[in-house]
Amino acid sequence: MKKILSFIIAACLALLTFGCSGPSTGGKTSESEKDDKKEDTRGLDPFEFSLMNLCGTDGEGRRAEPVYGRREGKSVGIFYSVWLGQHGSMQHDIYDIEALLSTDEGTARLNSFEEGGTPAGEFHFCGEPLYGYYDMNDPWVINRHVELLTACGLDYLCLDATNAVLYQAPTKLLLDTLLYYNKQGFSVPKVMFYTNSESGTTATRIYNDFYQTDKYSAVWWAPNGKPMIVGITENSKGASDQTFGSGYKDFITAECKNFFDVRESQWPNGRLDFDNGFPWMSWQYPQKIHYGAGTVSVSVAQHSPATINFSDKHAFSSRGYDHETEILHEDYWLGQNFQSEWNTVFKEDEYISNVLVTSWNEWMAIKYSGASGARFVDVYNEEYSRDCEMSAGKNGDNFYMQLLSNVRKFKFTGKETAFDFPQMSIDVTDENSLARWNYVYARYKDFSGEVTRRDHRNASATAVYTDESNRNDVTDIKVVHNAQNLYFYVKTKEDITVYNGTDENWMNILISTGKNKGFEGYDFVINRHPKAEGKTSVERSSGGYNWQAAGEADYRVYGNVIVYAVPLSSLGLTAENCAIEFKVTDNITKPYDILDYYVSGESAPIGRLSFSYGR
Repeated sequence: MKKILSFIIAACLALLTFGCSGPSTGGKTSESEKDDKKEDTRGLDPFEFSLMNLCGTDGEGRRAEPVYGRREGKSVGIFYSVWLGQHGSMQHDIYDIEALLSTDEGTARLNSFEEGGTPAGEFHFCGEPLYGYYDMNDPWVINRHVELLTACGLDYLCLDATNAVLYQAPTKLLLDTLLYYNKQGFSVPKVMFYTNSESGTTATRIYNDFYQTDKYSAVWWAPNGKPMIVGITENSKGASDQTFGSGYKDFITAECKNFFDVRESQWPNGRLDFDNGFPWMSWQYPQKIHYGAGTVSVSVAQHSPATINFSDKHAFSSRGYDHETEILHEDYWLGQNFQSEWNTVFKEDEYISNVLVTSWNEWMAIKYSGASGARFVDVYNEEYSRDCEMSAGKNGDNFYMQLLSNVRKFKFTGKETAFDFPQMSIDVTDENSLARWNYVYARYKDFSGEVTRRDHRNASATAVYTDESNRNDVTDIKVVHNAQNLYFYVKTKEDITVYNGTDENWMNILISTGKNKGFEGYDFVINRHPKAEGKTSVERSSGGYNWQAAGEADYRVYGNVIVYAVPLSSLGLTAENCAIEFKVTDNITKPYDILDYYVSGESAPIGRLSFSYGR
């Protein structure tokens, strides 16, 4: 009876407290403070609230800010490959062009077609992906791809079927993964296919393999009602490279036209520019805009009109080539080419409704013989390739963060003013007070089920990737503050593991107050040194991942929920100025390396991203 009575009292107090704003000393707010902030009337659910409040700063100091709302009629997709590890007869080992080019011996091997050289006719990686030379049947990788691309706010993945090869197993794994998180409530990217070689036959096979049932109907990209597909019709007349002559007859069938929303395959050297064409790349600058569909291509790098070989290393094919100034920059990892193509989108915004980014994860090219040695077509090394996915090399996560920042600028509206975040007092030492969290305004969602063990072969089946850092899978976060404390509520999929007495990476919170650079922008970390009596550490960065004591916080674990009360004074904050960016992490293997937040343990949100509170 006492517990029931306590629960009722707590709920009533929560109702009375919710909605109070401004400093909680006396519960009053000055008129000037009211003018500075406004009530959030958007009515966002936690999924949309989380997306709008994502933010981050990349390794070069470039910002991705929280956003306010969606712009009508704007969509972005990305060219997506499912071929890694699917050509066993052409992939007997891992050959990394970037690594080979780093030594004279490796360069000689790469360009040799004699014994001792890398084999002709086999796939070579342009560099090492952050997730290793992975196989696309690795569910651990696909989970992270879906989380990363959902965080970007992408609308669709354009699956590469241009070579008339379908990859049923990894495609179904991708579709199943998208469906799983879609059912959780996340706005995951939808799926469409791009066909070119043997277009009609390929489109029919795609329909038979994937579209005949309604299983995946929730994840088809169908902005106009019918699932979209790119292919070649009788009207092509040279828009595709396949139809330059008169002998091509493998057109999209009448049955497929009836089922699909068909867009014409528009090749960069096409002899006819279709207004309704769908380009995967443009070889001109500014890029060709297909006004009928409002579609434009944005590529990380591209071939030149003279050659399709990235290994030729033409200046204008480099990631570092700025098309606006016609200058090739040596620091290509800053993405000057990518940004100049995005700038076309912003300059022509009124005519553009759909952007296809090329690409996410192609990573490989076949070694061919050329006049001056080895020849590689669609990728070469870290500078001459076109993937946004994170690299273990010099590119790091720059292109992922650049993608996210530009997608948000194109698809969303910026925040004009800070919102009035209601204040509340919560006694974290009392389990009955958990009911008060039901009335908290700031609620964030994280993927549930992506924190899994990794155990899968690489792309050439010559090694196995394993990772067993999965431990606590964060699903929900809530944040609120009052005059004294900043409160965090963190829920996990299963009961939180018991603290083992030594780990410094158990259920941490990284906080940025914007007052110093600290560790990758985070100036405080909570809970590296919890104590048995319910007290835990608050530490301030003394530079990088080096921490010094800044105070103590209260915490409690209740099954699959952990709650914290962090004194505002220890963070240098006040009730009137309580604006932070934060992330919740668990069991990050290398917490001093920001790229490891994409890889190990749990990071909510993933990688370099943070959630915004109080802004």
